[in-house]
Amino acid sequence: MNLKKRANDAADHAIAEFKRLRGTSGDAEAFAEVGKKFHETVFPDDSDTTANYMNKLYSDTIRKKCFEEFPEFKGSKIIPNVPVAIQTERNKSGIVKVTEYVDKPIKIDADKMIDIAIAGLKKGLEDKIYPEVKLCLSFLICVRSNDMNPNSVRTNGVMPKYGVTHSLIEQYPGTFSMLPSKQKDGNVYKDFCNVTIVKPEHYPLVEKAIVFLLDPTNAKKYCYGGKTSYDKRQECGAQTNSQWSDRLFDHMVDHVGFKAAILDWNGWEKQDEKNGNGKISETFGRRFVACCIHKEIIQFDDQLNVGCLAADLCLGHVKGSSATRPYLRYNVRPTQVPGVVLKKVQEDNPIAISEDTVITQGLFLEQTM
Repeated sequence: MNLKKRANDAADHAIAEFKRLRGTSGDAEAFAEVGKKFHETVFPDDSDTTANYMNKLYSDTIRKKCFEEFPEFKGSKIIPNVPVAIQTERNKSGIVKVTEYVDKPIKIDADKMIDIAIAGLKKGLEDKIYPEVKLCLSFLICVRSNDMNPNSVRTNGVMPKYGVTHSLIEQYPGTFSMLPSKQKDGNVYKDFCNVTIVKPEHYPLVEKAIVFLLDPTNAKKYCYGGKTSYDKRQECGAQTNSQWSDRLFDHMVDHVGFKAAILDWNGWEKQDEKNGNGKISETFGRRFVACCIHKEIIQFDDQLNVGCLAADLCLGHVKGSSATRPYLRYNVRPTQVPGVVLKKVQEDNPIAISEDTVITQGLFLEQTM
């Protein structure tokens, strides 16, 4: 029996056992007992797998099933989780890996990458190929893969929708508000303002792409899964893992031409199959935009000219977050966009997007000429 199957079976048993135990003991004690049994069953020898994969199996099996079966515990810390010692090991290995990224960065011609993404975005919108629009836009704004996918309903039931989870900020062209897609475990992440890194002349194109992706009509169109349909430029809806293979996704990457902007892979291209560190994807694009912001592709207002604050804010991280450093792994030297300055949204001077909603965090663009 493979490890994932064993974890799924053990999670099912844990759910049933918890229901039995909670009748005679407290919920915390019951979860602690089934969690311990789950770990002993799935990982009889901790050395058999990595800390990262252990964490993933916990998330994908016992924790996911607990939240599905007992939604009242979302946000609770008593749900079974990876043991502290394993989590500590995971954190240490993460620091080592991030250092490796920084010591051997992928070198990118940032200006060329942006031009390629803009050209691909135009063509993707023209042919109404949802996956292509989503991928190209990820190199121009800092979003997660499913932030704008109406087919991806958040754990709190909210569906990405234009005018609800995302809005264009008319008074600050090139700026939009967004509700992060990472709502989970009962945690609520606030809306924040974010920006595009393109020149002002391309703002209408980016805005058109945002509206396109957030339109359920486009997302829910039939999504094919073959190269022939893609090469014929047939319209396509939002893809899922089962509909688009890695081969088709890579075929799209080659068609758009992103790799032409890579000046030096520094060995990471060979890591594709192992962990995706060199795989061009929406995550790659998110990192790229964060790096460009960090390298001041848009002139910083004085309040942003410190540490990694601009990158923190564009990623939607808290100030000084350790989660930001892994994103700043690319060697980029973008040409600064003229005529605009990047500013921090102030809590005492929020941006209103409706009569009922104001944004108190994030970034916005202000015209200077």
